[in-house]
Amino acid sequence: MCLTFPANRRDPQWRVSNDALERLAAARDARGGRFTVHKLPSPGPLRMTTAEAAGVQHRDGAKPRTAGERLAASYANFYIANGGIVMPLLDPRTDAAALAKLKRVFPERRVVGVPGREILLGGGNIHCITQQVPAARPRRAPV
Repeated sequence: MCLTFPANRRDPQWRVSNDALERLAAARDARGGRFTVHKLPSPGPLRMTTAEAAGVQHRDGAKPRTAGERLAASYANFYIANGGIVMPLLDPRTDAAALAKLKRVFPERRVVGVPGREILLGGGNIHCITQQVPAARPRRAPV
């Protein structure tokens, strides 16, 4: 199990991640075993630029995106494929460490990083965009 964990204790995400780590340490799997938690570095914090915010198409009911807003960047948003791992590249300062950690966690798989900022601007990343989307039901004409 992988968990994003910022190095800086003053980062607001640190408390959230530490709480999750404590809960996972106390939890047990279906057979009563303990979970192994691998801490992944936290990128950033990354923030939306003015140009990026201006380029977001707003939809009714969607959360507005504003310049300066912290992005939900996490290397834990990777995808497990047959024989490989596809991970987002998010921050040149932490990308190599995250890639190395995932290689240690998944030694039998090839770990490949792909640019993830554009996906991140939409609120998710690699794992999110690989999920199933239910087929839309055709609208029936009013009777």
